[in-house]
Amino acid sequence: MFTLQKAAARCAGLMAGLLLAASALAAPAEWTEGASYGIDSVVQYQGHEYKARVSHTAYVGAGWNPAAVPALWQRVDTAVVDGVTPPASTRVTRKPTATPRPTVTPKPTATPKPTATPRPTATPRPTATPRPTATPKPTAVPTPLPTLPPTLAPTVAPTAIPTSTPVPTAPPTAIPTLPPTATPTPTVTPTPVAAGGAYRHGDLVTLPGNYGSNNVSKTFLGGAGGPIETVADGVLMPSGNGWTFNKLGGPTSVRIDPVRGKVLYTPEDSQNYNATRRFDVGFPIPEQRYIYKAHWVRNVLLLDGQPYTKSYQWKHERINWEDSVSDGACEIKVHNWQGMDVLTIINRSATNGSTYWGGKAADTNGDWALLEMLVFTGTQGQADGKLITRVHKNGHTYISQNKQPETIYADPTLRLRYFVEQNYFGNFGQIEDGVDNALPKPQVRELYSDDSRVLVGNDGEAGWKRVELRDSVDLQGASVRELQDWTSWNGDIQVKLNTGGLSKGSHSLYLVVIDGVDANGWDHVVSATPVQVTVD
Repeated sequence: MFTLQKAAARCAGLMAGLLLAASALAAPAEWTEGASYGIDSVVQYQGHEYKARVSHTAYVGAGWNPAAVPALWQRVDTAVVDGVTPPASTRVTRKPTATPRPTVTPKPTATPKPTATPRPTATPRPTATPRPTATPKPTAVPTPLPTLPPTLAPTVAPTAIPTSTPVPTAPPTAIPTLPPTATPTPTVTPTPVAAGGAYRHGDLVTLPGNYGSNNVSKTFLGGAGGPIETVADGVLMPSGNGWTFNKLGGPTSVRIDPVRGKVLYTPEDSQNYNATRRFDVGFPIPEQRYIYKAHWVRNVLLLDGQPYTKSYQWKHERINWEDSVSDGACEIKVHNWQGMDVLTIINRSATNGSTYWGGKAADTNGDWALLEMLVFTGTQGQADGKLITRVHKNGHTYISQNKQPETIYADPTLRLRYFVEQNYFGNFGQIEDGVDNALPKPQVRELYSDDSRVLVGNDGEAGWKRVELRDSVDLQGASVRELQDWTSWNGDIQVKLNTGGLSKGSHSLYLVVIDGVDANGWDHVVSATPVQVTVD
C-alpha cells in the first residue's frame, strides 16, 4: 500500500509540473516599448494576444502599443485569464478584404517559422531571385498585395514574375516590376535623425530592401532645397531644368502660403491671359511607357472682393505633343465644365478622340487639392493603354476616370511630350446668365501650386513606381498625402523627406512604396514603413 501511495503522489506531482510548463509556454511575452518586432511576432498586452502585421520598432514615446495602433498589430485571441491563453480554436483572425485578382496568381514562398521562444527576434530574409530580362509588351501582371482598409496591409508577400507574349491582350493591372520572390519589409535607418527618433523636413530616410531600380526621367519642384524653396518670396520663378515659366501671359513668382509654405503663384487678368507653367521631358514619349503627373493646386476667384459663386470653366492641365495650350491632335487634358465637375479629353490623332464626363474638380476659393494623371501609352492603335485621373481634396481621394483599357496613340507621327499646368478661367456665369453675357466677371483670378511632379518611364516597367508619405497605408483611407522625392533607387531607396503641407507638431505616418495600381485605379502598395515626423 505504501508503495502505491508513493507512486500516485509522484504521478500527481509530475502532472502538475507538466501543466505549469504548458501554461508557461502558452503565454507569449509582454509587449515592451522600445523593442523591435518582426512580422508575425506574438505578444501579450493588457490581457490580450496580438500578432505583428509588419516589422517595426516601438519607439519610446510614440505610443505604438498593440491596443492603440491596429495598423501594426492584429488581435488574435479572446481575453487571457490568469496567464492562460484560450485554445487556438477560440482565436479570431480577421481576413483581409479580397482584392481583384489578375490572371496570374503567385505562389508565396513560405516564411521559416522561428522556434518557440517568448518573442522571435527576426524573420529570415528571402533570397532575391535573379531579375528576368525585360520584355517590351508584358501581358501578365503581379498580383497586388492584399489590403486591409483602412489598416495596414501585409508587406512581406511574393511578387509574380511576369510572362509575355508578342502582342499584349490586356493592359497590366500593376507595373510588372519587383521580380524577387518576396517583397522586403523595410525598416527606417535612423540617420540622420533628431533626438527622440523623429524625422524632419529634408532628412534622408533609407528604406532598405530589394526594390530593384526605377529608370525614369523625373522632375520635382517641391521639397527641401528644391527649385521653389530656393527662390525668395516675391521673386519670379526662373526657367531651367526643362521648366519654362512666364512664357505665355502672366508671370509666375514664389509666394508664402499659410498652409504649404513657399508655393508658385500665377495670376490671370485682362493683361495676363492664360498664364502657364510648362515642363519638357526632352523627347517624344514612346509606346509602352508609364507616365505619372501630379501637383497640388488652389485657385482664387474674387468679384468685387468677394468669392465668385457662379459657374465658370477652368482648364487645369494637359499633356501635349507640341508646346502649345491650343487644343491639339495628340493630347490629354483635364478641366472642369459648368455644373459638370471634371471633363477628361483624349485626342489620339486629328480625327480620333474621346471625351469623358464625371469626377471631382478642385473647388473655387477652396482648400488645396492634389491633381493626378496616370497614363500607360500602350500600343499604337490598340486599346491596351490606360488613363486614370484622380483628385485628393478635403481629406479624401476620388477617382474621376479609370479607363482600362484605353487607346492613347493613333497617329504614328505624334507622341506626348509637354506637360502644361494651365491657368485659364473663362465662360463665367453661362449657366446662370447665358452665353457671352455682359455681367461683371471676377477681377481677381489667381492660381497657386506646389510640389509639381512628373515621372516618365525610360523602359516598359518604370514610371508609376514612387514613394508617398501618408497617414494610412491604403489610399482609400488616407487623409494626409505628401509626394516624396528620392536621391537613389537601387535595391534600397533613399528618400529626402518632404513634409509639404503638414501642420506643426508630431505626426505618426507611413512611407509607402507604390509600384502601380489595381483594376479599380487605387495604388498598389508593396511596403509601408512607420515613421514619426515632427514639423517645427
